[in-house]
Amino acid sequence: MEKLHLKTLAVVLMGLFIGITLTSAVSKVQPMANEKTDQKTKEKPQTEGIHFINPINKDGSEKLFTDVISQFKGKVVYIDFWASWCPPCRQQMPYSANLHQEYEGKDVVFLYVSFDRSETAWKKGIEKYNIQGYHILPQQKLGMDINSKYQVTGIPRYMLVDKNGKVVNTDAPRPVQKQQLVTQIDKLLAQK
Repeated sequence: MEKLHLKTLAVVLMGLFIGITLTSAVSKVQPMANEKTDQKTKEKPQTEGIHFINPINKDGSEKLFTDVISQFKGKVVYIDFWASWCPPCRQQMPYSANLHQEYEGKDVVFLYVSFDRSETAWKKGIEKYNIQGYHILPQQKLGMDINSKYQVTGIPRYMLVDKNGKVVNTDAPRPVQKQQLVTQIDKLLAQK
């Protein structure tokens, strides 16, 4: 009988340990979902030119890709799917910075969608490479929405969205392919 109680106690303690571990892991992976983190982000001054997009709608639901791009209606959006751990993604960043200069003051938005595994790595990457623009770290629903609609299975990957919020190129040129990219962006800027 005593062995049974010890086994039961061991199972209960193991369950508590797993529960605490999982709770801790979820809070580290998805810290932007709680309001305290949102409050910290609002209070903390952002580096000029770097803007973070909350992946959660005001009603508490996770944003979909259309929710994210709809806030830029009236502008051409160049989307960069990347991660701080991805060497080819990082190699494109100086070319991306040149594009920012090319379109400074024009109706072009640079949106960076990260597939980093943690918020800390994501923000460190943005800071280290001084990546100006709008940034979002998708939660599960947004990540699945992007993958199902656009089959983003590898990075870096780039897309173009017109001023009406319509995705017009799901495999746009990389920043290093500046002339091809500028031609496409200029064409979209000229459209009404």
